[in-house]
Amino acid sequence: MPKWHFREHHWVAVRAPREEVLRAARELTWRQAPVARFLLGFTRNRLRPGDRVLDDFAKGGDTVLALGDDEFLYGGIGSQAGPVTPDRPMHEVFLDYAEPGCTKVGFHMRYSDGILATETRILATDEKTRRSFGRYWALIRIPSGIIRISLLAAVKRQVDGGRKRSAGRSADRPADSHGQP
Repeated sequence: MPKWHFREHHWVAVRAPREEVLRAARELTWRQAPVARFLLGFTRNRLRPGDRVLDDFAKGGDTVLALGDDEFLYGGIGSQAGPVTPDRPMHEVFLDYAEPGCTKVGFHMRYSDGILATETRILATDEKTRRSFGRYWALIRIPSGIIRISLLAAVKRQVDGGRKRSAGRSADRPADSHGQP
């Protein structure tokens, strides 16, 4: 979304191959991000620990807008009545959608040069909705930021934990019958 009214940006350093980091981000479950699950549990019905975070975003009306080698973008359109489901696929209508009374939300995650970053952008389709969402944003901006930070931290823990587990076993020391070196 080249233009927006509200924005939240966070990042964390993660030293690992791009594919490994983005796979961990795509496969992240609520069990791995308990702070995010707790905070979102107030607004979303039944976030189950084993469910993947991005799958639940899709259930809430968000959809994949773009996938790249180093990033992915989810987005959705909301109104007072709930998620908007256009007649055509979301990725075809998202940028140009302008029905009054709606907000467009883009959630972007990108990995580049050892930095995993997330950015959320919100654009209201009219001034009345922008003012209304602005009051809501004043209440949720900090918890929303905490959610994003906890998702980034969870991805980092998954990547770092996986790397430590694989580095912990040496080729010189075979595992015993219990899988221990």
